[in-house]
Amino acid sequence: MGSKNRYGSVQAVSCENGQFALVSGHFDMDSLRQAMAQHRREGHMSTCQGNTCPIVARSGAWLSATLTELDGWNAGALNLDGGTIIMGHAHSTNVTLLPVNIQAGGGTLMFDRSTKNSGKLLVDLKRMCDSHATLNLIFEGHEQQFAAYDPMMDMTLVGLAPGSDTIEGWVALRLDGNPWRIVCPTAMEGTPLPQLRREWRADGQPHVTLSLPG
Repeated sequence: MGSKNRYGSVQAVSCENGQFALVSGHFDMDSLRQAMAQHRREGHMSTCQGNTCPIVARSGAWLSATLTELDGWNAGALNLDGGTIIMGHAHSTNVTLLPVNIQAGGGTLMFDRSTKNSGKLLVDLKRMCDSHATLNLIFEGHEQQFAAYDPMMDMTLVGLAPGSDTIEGWVALRLDGNPWRIVCPTAMEGTPLPQLRREWRADGQPHVTLSLPG
Protein backbone atom coordinates (compact mmCIF):
# COMPACT_ATOMS: atom_id res chain seq x y z
CA MET A 1 0.00 0.00 0.00
CA GLY A 2 1.32 3.47 -0.88
CA SER A 3 -0.02 6.92 -0.01
CA LYS A 4 1.37 10.44 0.34
CA ASN A 5 1.37 11.94 3.84
CA ARG A 6 1.53 15.48 5.20
CA TYR A 7 5.34 15.37 5.14
CA GLY A 8 5.19 15.03 1.36
CA SER A 9 6.66 11.53 1.40
CA VAL A 10 5.03 8.45 -0.06
CA GLN A 11 4.24 5.91 2.63
CA ALA A 12 4.44 2.20 1.94
CA VAL A 13 3.61 -0.51 4.46
CA SER A 14 3.15 -4.26 4.56
CA CYS A 15 2.10 -6.91 7.05
CA GLU A 16 4.55 -9.81 7.18
CA ASN A 17 5.40 -12.54 9.66
CA GLY A 18 3.06 -11.04 12.24
CA GLN A 19 4.78 -7.64 12.02
CA PHE A 20 3.54 -4.35 10.59
CA ALA A 21 6.43 -3.16 8.41
CA LEU A 22 7.04 0.49 7.56
CA VAL A 23 8.67 0.12 4.16
CA SER A 24 9.14 3.75 3.11
CA GLY A 25 8.00 7.26 3.98
CA HIS A 26 7.72 9.38 7.12
CA PHE A 27 5.20 8.26 9.73
CA ASP A 28 4.01 9.88 12.93
CA MET A 29 1.82 8.01 15.39
CA ASP A 30 -1.41 9.31 13.86
CA SER A 31 -0.50 8.23 10.33
CA LEU A 32 0.78 4.91 11.70
CA ARG A 33 -2.59 4.21 13.34
CA GLN A 34 -4.40 5.22 10.15
CA ALA A 35 -2.25 2.87 8.06
CA MET A 36 -2.83 0.03 10.52
CA ALA A 37 -6.58 0.67 10.54
CA GLN A 38 -6.72 0.62 6.73
CA HIS A 39 -4.74 -2.61 6.58
CA ARG A 40 -7.09 -4.12 9.15
CA ARG A 41 -10.16 -3.08 7.14
CA GLU A 42 -8.62 -4.69 4.06
CA GLY A 43 -8.10 -7.93 5.98
CA HIS A 44 -4.30 -7.84 5.94
CA MET A 45 -3.84 -7.82 9.72
CA SER A 46 -5.82 -10.79 10.97
CA THR A 47 -2.93 -11.81 13.27
CA CYS A 48 -2.49 -8.30 14.71
CA GLN A 49 -4.96 -6.92 17.21
CA GLY A 50 -5.01 -3.27 18.27
CA ASN A 51 -1.64 -1.93 19.37
CA THR A 52 -0.21 -5.40 19.97
CA CYS A 53 1.15 -5.78 16.44
CA PRO A 54 4.95 -5.33 16.47
CA ILE A 55 6.19 -2.44 14.33
CA VAL A 56 9.36 -2.71 12.22
CA ALA A 57 10.97 0.30 10.50
CA ARG A 58 12.81 -0.76 7.36
CA SER A 59 15.38 1.14 5.31
CA GLY A 60 13.74 4.21 3.79
CA ALA A 61 11.14 4.57 6.56
CA TRP A 62 11.03 7.11 9.41
CA LEU A 63 8.83 6.93 12.49
CA SER A 64 8.47 9.98 14.74
CA ALA A 65 6.90 9.78 18.20
CA THR A 66 6.87 11.90 21.33
CA LEU A 67 7.48 10.57 24.82
CA THR A 68 3.78 10.94 25.63
CA GLU A 69 2.80 8.91 22.56
CA LEU A 70 5.33 6.21 23.39
CA ASP A 71 4.05 6.05 26.96
CA GLY A 72 0.52 5.44 25.68
CA TRP A 73 1.43 3.11 22.83
CA ASN A 74 1.70 -0.09 24.92
CA ALA A 75 2.55 -2.16 21.86
CA GLY A 76 5.58 -4.04 23.07
CA ALA A 77 8.86 -3.74 21.24
CA LEU A 78 9.56 -1.55 18.26
CA ASN A 79 11.84 -3.17 15.70
CA LEU A 80 14.54 -1.38 13.72
CA ASP A 81 15.75 -2.95 10.48
CA GLY A 82 17.51 -0.22 8.52
CA GLY A 83 15.01 2.57 9.21
CA THR A 84 14.99 5.59 11.51
CA ILE A 85 13.03 6.13 14.72
CA ILE A 86 12.92 9.71 16.01
CA MET A 87 11.90 10.15 19.64
CA GLY A 88 10.76 13.53 20.90
CA HIS A 89 10.64 14.70 24.50
CA ALA A 90 7.46 15.78 26.25
CA HIS A 91 6.68 17.59 29.50
CA SER A 92 5.97 14.79 31.94
CA THR A 93 6.80 13.40 35.35
CA ASN A 94 6.67 9.82 34.08
CA VAL A 95 9.47 7.40 33.28
CA THR A 96 8.71 5.42 30.11
CA LEU A 97 10.33 2.05 29.41
CA LEU A 98 10.56 1.21 25.70
CA PRO A 99 11.98 -2.04 24.30
CA VAL A 100 13.59 -1.71 20.85
CA ASN A 101 14.82 -4.74 18.90
CA ILE A 102 17.71 -4.25 16.47
CA GLN A 103 17.42 -6.46 13.39
CA ALA A 104 20.02 -7.29 10.73
CA GLY A 105 19.60 -3.95 8.91
CA GLY A 106 20.64 -1.81 11.88
CA GLY A 107 19.37 1.75 11.52
CA THR A 108 19.17 5.00 13.47
CA LEU A 109 17.65 5.99 16.80
CA MET A 110 17.45 9.77 17.21
CA PHE A 111 16.56 11.63 20.40
CA ASP A 112 15.72 15.33 20.27
CA ARG A 113 17.01 17.90 22.74
CA SER A 114 15.41 17.96 26.17
CA THR A 115 13.79 20.79 28.07
CA LYS A 116 13.70 21.53 31.79
CA ASN A 117 10.56 19.52 32.55
CA SER A 118 11.06 16.64 30.13
CA GLY A 119 9.94 13.19 31.17
CA LYS A 120 12.44 10.34 31.16
CA LEU A 121 12.80 7.54 28.62
CA LEU A 122 14.59 4.25 29.30
CA VAL A 123 15.28 2.26 26.12
CA ASP A 124 16.05 -1.45 26.39
CA LEU A 125 18.01 -2.29 23.23
CA LYS A 126 18.06 -5.93 22.16
CA ARG A 127 20.37 -7.05 19.36
CA MET A 128 18.40 -9.81 17.65
CA CYS A 129 21.20 -10.98 15.32
CA ASP A 130 24.77 -12.07 15.90
CA SER A 131 25.73 -9.69 13.10
CA HIS A 132 23.88 -6.54 12.05
CA ALA A 133 24.51 -3.33 10.14
CA THR A 134 25.65 -0.27 12.10
CA LEU A 135 23.22 1.23 14.61
CA ASN A 136 23.56 5.00 15.06
CA LEU A 137 22.39 6.60 18.31
CA ILE A 138 22.00 10.36 17.82
CA PHE A 139 21.50 12.72 20.76
CA GLU A 140 20.41 16.20 19.64
CA GLY A 141 21.58 19.15 21.72
CA HIS A 142 24.28 17.19 23.57
CA GLU A 143 27.88 18.32 23.73
CA GLN A 144 28.92 14.91 25.01
CA GLN A 145 27.49 11.49 25.84
CA PHE A 146 28.91 8.45 27.60
CA ALA A 147 28.50 4.72 27.94
CA ALA A 148 29.47 2.72 31.02
CA TYR A 149 29.98 -1.04 31.22
CA ASP A 150 28.90 -2.89 34.35
CA PRO A 151 30.88 -6.17 34.48
CA MET A 152 28.86 -7.50 37.42
CA MET A 153 25.62 -7.30 35.42
CA ASP A 154 27.33 -7.73 32.02
CA MET A 155 25.45 -4.78 30.56
CA THR A 156 26.24 -1.36 29.11
CA LEU A 157 24.31 1.79 29.99
CA VAL A 158 24.27 4.92 27.82
CA GLY A 159 23.59 8.20 29.60
CA LEU A 160 23.27 6.52 32.99
CA ALA A 161 26.07 5.40 35.29
CA PRO A 162 25.73 1.97 36.98
CA GLY A 163 24.16 2.36 40.41
CA SER A 164 22.94 5.89 39.65
CA ASP A 165 19.43 7.19 39.00
CA THR A 166 20.55 10.44 37.34
CA ILE A 167 20.06 10.38 33.57
CA GLU A 168 22.28 12.53 31.34
CA GLY A 169 19.54 14.47 29.52
CA TRP A 170 16.14 12.78 29.23
CA VAL A 171 16.98 9.37 27.77
CA ALA A 172 19.10 6.40 28.83
CA LEU A 173 19.71 3.11 27.04
CA ARG A 174 20.56 -0.39 28.20
CA LEU A 175 22.36 -3.04 26.13
CA ASP A 176 23.48 -6.54 27.01
CA GLY A 177 27.20 -7.19 27.16
CA ASN A 178 30.03 -4.80 26.31
CA PRO A 179 29.48 -3.95 22.62
CA TRP A 180 32.00 -1.07 22.59
CA ARG A 181 34.61 -3.19 24.40
CA ILE A 182 35.09 -0.64 27.16
CA VAL A 183 38.07 -1.85 29.21
CA CYS A 184 39.82 1.28 30.55
CA PRO A 185 38.82 2.33 34.11
CA THR A 186 38.07 6.05 34.48
CA ALA A 187 38.19 7.83 37.83
CA MET A 188 34.99 9.82 38.36
CA GLU A 189 34.45 12.60 40.88
CA GLY A 190 32.03 11.57 43.62
CA THR A 191 32.38 7.82 43.02
CA PRO A 192 34.54 5.58 45.23
CA LEU A 193 35.70 3.32 42.40
CA PRO A 194 36.71 3.96 38.78
CA GLN A 195 34.14 3.20 36.08
CA LEU A 196 34.57 1.37 32.81
CA ARG A 197 33.47 4.33 30.76
CA ARG A 198 33.79 5.81 27.27
CA GLU A 199 32.81 9.30 26.15
CA TRP A 200 31.84 10.78 22.80
CA ARG A 201 31.83 14.51 21.97
CA ALA A 202 29.88 16.61 19.49
CA ASP A 203 33.04 18.21 18.03
CA GLY A 204 31.16 21.25 16.79
CA GLN A 205 28.10 19.35 15.57
CA PRO A 206 24.59 20.01 16.98
CA HIS A 207 24.45 16.41 18.21
CA VAL A 208 26.51 13.51 19.51
CA THR A 209 26.51 10.27 17.51
CA LEU A 210 27.35 6.87 18.98
CA SER A 211 27.85 4.23 16.29
CA LEU A 212 27.36 0.64 17.35
CA PRO A 213 28.93 -1.82 14.91
CA GLY A 214 27.36 -5.20 14.31
